[in-house]
Amino acid sequence: MVNLMDQDSGNGKLGLGEFATLWKKVQRYLSIYKKNDSDNSGTMSTPEMRVAFKDAGFTLNNTIYQLLVARYSDPDMTIDFDNFVGCLMRLEMMFKIFKKLDAHESGSIELDLNQWLNFSMI
Repeated sequence: MVNLMDQDSGNGKLGLGEFATLWKKVQRYLSIYKKNDSDNSGTMSTPEMRVAFKDAGFTLNNTIYQLLVARYSDPDMTIDFDNFVGCLMRLEMMFKIFKKLDAHESGSIELDLNQWLNFSMI
C-alpha cells in the first residue's frame, strides 16, 4: 500500500500529504466494506464483493472479477478487510496508469515487455 501511494520520491516512505490521502482511502474503503458485509461476519462473500467493487467505482467483467476473487480471497472464497483494501488500491493504480497511457481515450494501449513488467509489478 505504501509503495502504491508513494508518488513523489519513490523511496517507499509516505509524506504527510500522501499519508492523508491513504488514510482517506482506507476510511472510504472501510465504509464500503461495512456496508457490504451484510451478514456482519467480518468478511465478505463473493456476491458481497461484487457489489462492494461496484460501490467503489469499479464495474468489472466476470473474468476480471473471478481473477480478483482467486487472487485476493481466502480458501473459503471470502475476503477480509486487508485484502479488500489491497485489491482496491491495486485496481485504482492500474486504472490510473491505463488512463494516463491512453491519451486518446481509445480504450487500448500498447506496451513493450519492459513497460508491461514495470506496471504489472506495482
